[in-house]
Amino acid sequence: MGKCYNPLHHSGSGAALAHDVFISYSSKDKTVADAVCARLEARGIRCWIAPRDVQPGQPYGEEIIDAIHGSKTMVLVFSSNANASPHIPKEIERAVSHGVSIIPFRVEAVAPAKSLDYFISSVHWLDAITPPLESHLETLANTLLAVLQVEGKPPAEVVVPVVVPVQAPKKRTGLFVGVASLVLLAALTVYFLSRPGETAQPSHVGGDNAPQALISPAPARDPVIGCWTWFNGAPVTINSDGRIVAEPFTGKWQRVGQRSYHLTWPEAVDAITISADGNSLSGSNQYGFPTSGTRLAPGAGIAGAWRWPNGAIVMITPQGTFSVGPFSGRWRATGSNTFNLTWPKPVDSVNLSSDSRRIAGHNQYGVAISGTRTGGCGV
Repeated sequence: MGKCYNPLHHSGSGAALAHDVFISYSSKDKTVADAVCARLEARGIRCWIAPRDVQPGQPYGEEIIDAIHGSKTMVLVFSSNANASPHIPKEIERAVSHGVSIIPFRVEAVAPAKSLDYFISSVHWLDAITPPLESHLETLANTLLAVLQVEGKPPAEVVVPVVVPVQAPKKRTGLFVGVASLVLLAALTVYFLSRPGETAQPSHVGGDNAPQALISPAPARDPVIGCWTWFNGAPVTINSDGRIVAEPFTGKWQRVGQRSYHLTWPEAVDAITISADGNSLSGSNQYGFPTSGTRLAPGAGIAGAWRWPNGAIVMITPQGTFSVGPFSGRWRATGSNTFNLTWPKPVDSVNLSSDSRRIAGHNQYGVAISGTRTGGCGV
């Protein structure tokens, strides 16, 4: 069975979270199933797919049955491989008997075998036989969103963070950020809103990305102003004029609570090269963090579905955009087989310690941020 990256699909206790769609497929159609899962979850449709969502140590068959019974809809990746599978008819039968609607997503021009024809011959089919696959995946996502809405069961929002291990750069210019990695800033916003004793008044200090309703009044000299050593050894200066500097990068800061701040850095740009066979890519961004991927679904040039080393699936369209989970960016060609991928600005949401000597938090991509104050910088 295939793998679709969604580390938030299970709670910390190991219990499965609610899902909208069960994906049924033959293990020989793993590539297509991965692409289906990625596109649906990118549109906010929670998926259950084996073996990703089978809890360790649990009976495989019981997990499958429980997942089908807990689904609102089943997507069947239908092909000659599905016809030959001894397991798929059982999954279809369980869905039908439990009242779960089925949407066959046909990827080959084949008729269903007798074991499947009885259950799916009368339901609406979606054909994905002709390329490009991306357009059919989008149609499938739109269809499911409509079906779930009609049933009065709107899909829950889902987050698919991309987390790349943070490494200390070789040069002082290789900043903290781990910007090639992708967690939800909205959750932090809710956290800030729930903090007691903070007033929602305009601030005159800092950058332009924090929600104005969260900004607290700034003192004459904010305690965060000064010189810091970031967790990777890079020197960072936080200035009274709202700038943050870690040469050669300059960003903005803004206070969003009594001792809470947003630090906004420039967009991350991955400069990548596609291999001669078109099946892999590699490169790095301006912060010194590596990027690589392997192709999951065919496409012209860079367009298609790609799996990053951490399991995240990036969908790249021919129109110059790409997405992974809730995050999206843009790309452009810089040569015959070279491209730039531009990601949204990293925004660190950090808190200042009570003694103003330490700063710590995360950015919206889930990267841990921390720093220790240093003296004598004249800020």
